[in-house]
Amino acid sequence: MDINQVISKNLQHLRLQTNMTLGKLSEKTGLSKAVLSQIEKGNSNPTINTIWKIAEAFGVTYSALLESKRVTAEKVSLDQVAFQKDDDGHYRIGCIFPSNINRNFEMFMLILDPGCEHVTDGHKKISEEYLFVQEGSVEIIVGDTSFKLKTGDSMCFDGMLRHVYKNQTKEIAKVYCMNYYGSN
Repeated sequence: MDINQVISKNLQHLRLQTNMTLGKLSEKTGLSKAVLSQIEKGNSNPTINTIWKIAEAFGVTYSALLESKRVTAEKVSLDQVAFQKDDDGHYRIGCIFPSNINRNFEMFMLILDPGCEHVTDGHKKISEEYLFVQEGSVEIIVGDTSFKLKTGDSMCFDGMLRHVYKNQTKEIAKVYCMNYYGSN
């Protein structure tokens, strides 16, 4: 499917889901009703900035407007997951399931080498973060409170708060992390 048609379909879905008129969407985005109408009809090639404005107006991620279809079943092998590294390469994160128009969460695998520490200032979008330690032990500091988690332990916290992941052991730590963004 053509990307403009994908954006068109997703915009229509979001407007119907939220009962938002083109006028109200125009107010929230600063885009004209005519431009929004053309995008919704699939007759326009919106810019990146335009897509960002629309996504922010609906409180969804940028990629939510670009997702081409709803998946009814999906298998992801860990070897398919692309991992990004922090500056020193000792903290790695791989996105297993990205958020999209039908999925208001993201699922990640976090890998922390021994002695690793990673600081997150907090997410800009209202979110809850859910952790499950698959392997090893980690210390999670949320705000001023420290939590020690070992294999099999879980926790959740307000993702907008500053949080720190620490592996102070001599073994690698693997943690599944889900960022939940509430109802789309």
